[in-house]
Amino acid sequence: MNLTCYDYLKVCAKKTGDFTAVQAFGSKIKLSRIISDIDALAAYFNSIGIVKGDSVTIFLPNVVHAFTTFYSLNKIGVIANIVHPLTSPDGLKESIDLTKSKAIFILDILAAKYADILNEAGIPCIICSNSDYVTAPAVPAFRIFEKIKGKGLEKYKNAVKYSKAVSIGSEKTSVDYHDGSQIAVYLHGGGTTGKSKTIMLSSNNLNNLAEKLNTLDIPHKAGDEYSLMVLPIFHAFGLGIAMHFPLTHGFTSIPMPQFNAETANKHLKKHNVTFLLGVPNMYKKMMEDKGFDGPHLKNLRLVFCGGDVLPERLVKEFNKTVAKNGGKGKLFRGYGLTEVSSVCTVNTYANCREDSIGKPLDDIIVQIWDEKRAEVPAGTTGEIVVKGDTAMIGYFNGDNTVKNEGVYVDGSGNRWVMTGDLGYKDSDGFIYFTGRKKRMIIISGYNVYPIDIENVVMQLPFVSEVCAVQGYIKNKPCVKLCVTLKEPMNKNDVSDTILSYCKKNLAKFSWPRKIEIMDSFPRTKMSKIDFMKLSDVYDPKER
Repeated sequence: MNLTCYDYLKVCAKKTGDFTAVQAFGSKIKLSRIISDIDALAAYFNSIGIVKGDSVTIFLPNVVHAFTTFYSLNKIGVIANIVHPLTSPDGLKESIDLTKSKAIFILDILAAKYADILNEAGIPCIICSNSDYVTAPAVPAFRIFEKIKGKGLEKYKNAVKYSKAVSIGSEKTSVDYHDGSQIAVYLHGGGTTGKSKTIMLSSNNLNNLAEKLNTLDIPHKAGDEYSLMVLPIFHAFGLGIAMHFPLTHGFTSIPMPQFNAETANKHLKKHNVTFLLGVPNMYKKMMEDKGFDGPHLKNLRLVFCGGDVLPERLVKEFNKTVAKNGGKGKLFRGYGLTEVSSVCTVNTYANCREDSIGKPLDDIIVQIWDEKRAEVPAGTTGEIVVKGDTAMIGYFNGDNTVKNEGVYVDGSGNRWVMTGDLGYKDSDGFIYFTGRKKRMIIISGYNVYPIDIENVVMQLPFVSEVCAVQGYIKNKPCVKLCVTLKEPMNKNDVSDTILSYCKKNLAKFSWPRKIEIMDSFPRTKMSKIDFMKLSDVYDPKER
């Protein structure tokens, strides 16, 4: 299969037929309307001189435009540079300059503070509004572009309304592009271990991922089932699985511009949501909300979690609540990273094991290597490496030449993505994640894996979240344990209880020497716990 994402969408549309592809603010948008607007936008860009090989920035939350913008660029071979919509003005300028973007899509209610840097960039700014797709009576609340005053939109020198771009393009034709092996998107890694890298993925990468996910599904009539789209498209998890897969395989997507547990649970109650995916913190907040429990949970059948460590306790609580309401659906833990288009291993109904991150998806090879790049025996911890047709083209370094940075090419020409994650494989082929290589703590020559400590402490019923990080006491390395609680308790008593429990269940070198009780944890853009901000900083002057 060598198709652009747009071509893949058209192929799939012949199978699904027309259906309500997206539902937002009560408005139902048919697939035919989505494709029509994609075609018009593609033609519009060609008409203003933006062509194959150029880059255009998508600076949008989860709104209907997220669908049309990506596929319109993909249709004509333009690379989508997708950026977190709350990035600072300086950060946005840096991304535009790096990728040499020729235009930008931006939402009107977010656009005001970016006027100066976008005017300086001198690129067309296509201003999107929810009123482009939301019909009466909801429309007046979203006529921001027309009604906002004194908020900075009037300062834009190169602004074009999204609706006008669609109207202009509908009278023109585009020069289409059909090679799925070329770069489709720039995604910016949201990791916690340093400056993010820009990852280049192809259409084939994303299409192959959608095909693999489809093997986990069962036939259903297009438009009868809903997907709650919580994960943002600036991340591969959101782009490839929350947007591309549902749209091409007959799910009605409900995009959430900003996650809110109460609103998410209301969607589960109102719609036949069968497909749900997110990060652990999202599921945790939904389960804590009083609207989570109820008979609507019996509809869930494809429920996946990734992006961060998912405690087994949360999995069991989720599944117990679903089962109580007559549901057969289960929350499945998966694993992946942007460099392999997101998910590469997952637990399924056919193959599931407690605490594991599952088995590889079809045609994906996952091995565990030592420092000499040799595969280690079952049960031995090493670096997780991945090979398959979803592996990235490479990291973007200012041009689009293929570089193998972050990829090891073996003697047979196979490209292995070096994940930087540690794990092991059991004798049945299930894989277990033990942590980031950069998170590993060395105490008196022993390798300490934070996840081992966290799994033990999470067994205490009063603990809400836990994160073990690098600590220092007078320049000597130690384990620092950061904890949040389900309800207020005496901090000294809690610390004593945790330490006592660790001493009973962990090797001595893994005992935390510092325990900090916190109200909440700092988080990354993808809602992962930002362990770097929790870690102690080594101070050579300290004695």
